[in-house]
Amino acid sequence: MKKHCNEQKGLICVICIALSLILLGSSAVFGAGESSKPAPAQKPAELKAGIPAISSMDTLTAIFTRRSIRSYTNQPVSDETVKLLLQAATAAPSAKNAQSWEFIVIRDKKTLQQIPGFHPFSKQVPNAQVAIVVCGNTKFQAAPGHWIPDASNASMNILLAAHSLGLGAVWTTFYPYEDRTAGIRKLLNLPDHIMPLNIIPLGYSLEKGNYQDRFKPAKIHYEKW
Repeated sequence: MKKHCNEQKGLICVICIALSLILLGSSAVFGAGESSKPAPAQKPAELKAGIPAISSMDTLTAIFTRRSIRSYTNQPVSDETVKLLLQAATAAPSAKNAQSWEFIVIRDKKTLQQIPGFHPFSKQVPNAQVAIVVCGNTKFQAAPGHWIPDASNASMNILLAAHSLGLGAVWTTFYPYEDRTAGIRKLLNLPDHIMPLNIIPLGYSLEKGNYQDRFKPAKIHYEKW
């Protein structure tokens, strides 16, 4: 009798173990099936807040096809367009978000005509419909000299935004040339803490710029020089 009970207990243990293995195997199969399913594709981030404007030209096209344009039509450039370019400029990155840039918008032809008198490479400026002088404010810069990259980033945004809107433009340098800097400082009555980086003449282009492949592998270094 005792032997018979022991045999029954042993049989029950074997059955329990077998059932446990079956259940574990089923869980593993189902679990594997679930994990093998591809993760749902994430949707691109959407801007919730409104932005000033959009352009039909995508970013990479704007970067690769932008050219320095020095010939312009007589078509006016609206105040709304100029404001949009300035909004693009102020969307640029700056050191510690100091935003140490300042801008002077010039439409007066008499003012524009005086610039070639002290800037030897600005013959295109008087023909522009409007020009933006990009400056740095040394009182707001994050550290000495940071106004230069801040104003440079803003300038590049102006150039790209202008191109995306069908406008021609060109970076026309003042800083670091002392004669050019002194000339524009006197012409525009700039205070000492305002440093003029460049002037960007703007107008609808008479030229057609083409893509130029400027990529040079010899200038690219990985990890170390």
